[in-house]
Amino acid sequence: MRSKLQSAKLHFQCVNLHLSSAIMQDQNWNDYRILLAIARGQSVSAAASLLGVNATTISRRLKGLEEKSGTPLCLRDRNGILRLTETATALVEQAEGMERFAKEADKLLGQESILGGTIRLTAVPFILTRIIVPNIGRFIEAYPNIQISLMPENKNLSLTRREIDLAIRFGEPREGGHAVLAQRIGRMSFSAYTTRAFPDLPLGDRPWLTYDPVVGHLPQAKWTETVAKSYKGRPAGILMHDLETAFATVTEMPVCAILPDIIAGSDKRLIRVEGPTAMETMTRDVWLMRHKDMRGLDRIEAMTDWLTTSRLFG
Repeated sequence: MRSKLQSAKLHFQCVNLHLSSAIMQDQNWNDYRILLAIARGQSVSAAASLLGVNATTISRRLKGLEEKSGTPLCLRDRNGILRLTETATALVEQAEGMERFAKEADKLLGQESILGGTIRLTAVPFILTRIIVPNIGRFIEAYPNIQISLMPENKNLSLTRREIDLAIRFGEPREGGHAVLAQRIGRMSFSAYTTRAFPDLPLGDRPWLTYDPVVGHLPQAKWTETVAKSYKGRPAGILMHDLETAFATVTEMPVCAILPDIIAGSDKRLIRVEGPTAMETMTRDVWLMRHKDMRGLDRIEAMTDWLTTSRLFG
């Protein structure tokens, strides 16, 4: 027991070194729990829900913290979302360190708490709706006190600005440098598909969904253009921006599109379109990303482990 207490004391000494700025030494830990909740919930009401207090308390504590800090800590964007200022982002990084070390000390003392809190997970809509949602019940069953905020976005929400906690993305990460940790969690293959409906319309006569030039840099957009030319296919007159829209369109209209095999290949409404010549296999790596300061937070580690071991992406 004594060795555990000595280890815990050492951890708390590390905390004091880690939180050496004057502002962190002068403030109440509860103030920083408020700031952490705002960073994770992105609104006063969401922060209040996370901490089990009313919104008035959150607003009052935030105002008090800003007065003591002498600078604004949150700004509301045009969508009504609270965004952290640079000062607040730095404070949140320090507060996450406090939270992480406190949990490690609890473990050493045999007082480990039940995993809880909120995880903000972002990915393109197709991945969230077609892959994550049908499978995430297993994670929720294992960790009933963790809430998962699913944020479907085609644009890349920022890990470094604390807009999200975890991001699932195609392609190698380009954001954040050494501040962002990334690991490949799968590889998805793509093929051409069309609906089984409209049997009177030959596959060779069906038009192809193509992508808007705004997203023409995406690999699937380039593949679609190449494959459509090899089939001598005409454009469908509908320009795509994302896989979810392409998938929904193919299931309803007599058109062809490039879709992930992991979902389209098992959908009985669809049929694979074989090419006139052998086509090179189209694949995209799937990456899981998080800010390095999220390392060691139990709920983040639990979700990371689940995503890396569930083999959801092949």
